[in-house]
Amino acid sequence: MKIKVITGSLMIALALWALAPAVSLAEQASVAGDPDAKCLKCHSKKLKKKLEDGEKMSLQVMAADFEESVHSVIGCTGCHRDVGKSKHPSKKPISSRRDYSIVQNETCSQCHASKAKAYDGSIHASLAGNGNVDAPLCSDCHQTHAVKPMAVYQPVTGEPCKACHEEIFDAYAQSVHGLARANGNVIRDDHIQAPICADCHSAHDVNAVAAVDHLQSTCLDCHDGASVAHEQWLPNAKMHMTSVSCAACHSPVAERRIDLQLYDNLEQVPVGTNEDHPEIQDRLVEIDESDDGLDPLELWKLVRLSTNEGKATNVTLRGRMEVTRGVDAHRLAPRADAVRSCDTCHQGNSEAFQNVTVSISSPDGQKQRFEADSEVLNSAISVDSVGGFYAPGGTRIKLLDGLLALAIFGGLAVPIGHITLGKILRKKKNTEQ
Repeated sequence: MKIKVITGSLMIALALWALAPAVSLAEQASVAGDPDAKCLKCHSKKLKKKLEDGEKMSLQVMAADFEESVHSVIGCTGCHRDVGKSKHPSKKPISSRRDYSIVQNETCSQCHASKAKAYDGSIHASLAGNGNVDAPLCSDCHQTHAVKPMAVYQPVTGEPCKACHEEIFDAYAQSVHGLARANGNVIRDDHIQAPICADCHSAHDVNAVAAVDHLQSTCLDCHDGASVAHEQWLPNAKMHMTSVSCAACHSPVAERRIDLQLYDNLEQVPVGTNEDHPEIQDRLVEIDESDDGLDPLELWKLVRLSTNEGKATNVTLRGRMEVTRGVDAHRLAPRADAVRSCDTCHQGNSEAFQNVTVSISSPDGQKQRFEADSEVLNSAISVDSVGGFYAPGGTRIKLLDGLLALAIFGGLAVPIGHITLGKILRKKKNTEQ
């Protein structure tokens, strides 16, 4: 009878143990001797460290978050290799939370070398290197101790880009791309997946799409039939697609401008993408002494000086119509709502042609824009400056339009006159006979 009671009690105990919640790493410390559990036994509490800038940085790590992290397999010392029994708690001062994160970026690169290399060439790294405290580091996008596998991310929520680019993501979410993504990721009948942030900007080597030589190339990666489709109805489609950004037509409510980018035809790169950027910037500021926007003469001087600076260069201006705000570039409408009226741009008082900028590119690909007088698109002084993208009626330079008309008329007049004169002479000869 006593044996039966003991056996029954044991069965009840085993049943209760099976139904009990899983024991956390921190609670297992004294049992399993797990070094991570030993760390978490203290760090699961609300520990804080005072930094040199006066801020108190939390050292708390939630055991449940760490257990679900992809880094749980390498353990605490996999990243914190400088922590040891004789060195802990560390007395080493930390100047600020930001400085500590920058140091930890280097730790990430020890395992993720290729991703770190891609990040180093990104606009985010450039901003961070220039002291921008808001530029994201590894832990800003991937968290610190709760790093999740890529499969659990839900890009349609905007994570992690929305944390910094909320206004842009909200515009994207209401665009033809965002709505398609939210409704099954299909934007056309052939089931092409609607793009999310990283599809256009990349994940780690993030760069502004505006820094691309021809903006529409990013769009054509998915819309490979767009060029042919535009040729069916758009006059001179090739020039339009080169000099007009996709968003300028496909974001119909956007404000537009004409941007004149200094471009080196010999190097085939935008001016300023190398170490000459500060020099070009200083020259531009010096030319526009009054800081009231470049006038036609000042723009002419800028192009001439950039070309004759003592080395082999051939600088011209490459014009492009684009939207003025990055938010509007993401607010793309359905194809049926795109701008199709020629009068939107090709009229004397077109709003876009009243808003003109001159831009140079920094080494990280960002454009730095300077205001210009809209007369640079009308003045005869600008003939040499804007010749690189001249189109009849497109640059508003009436002198060029007149000269072109004269050249066409003159070219046609010679053969027509020759034929007409020949007929008159033959008729006269026949009459005399």
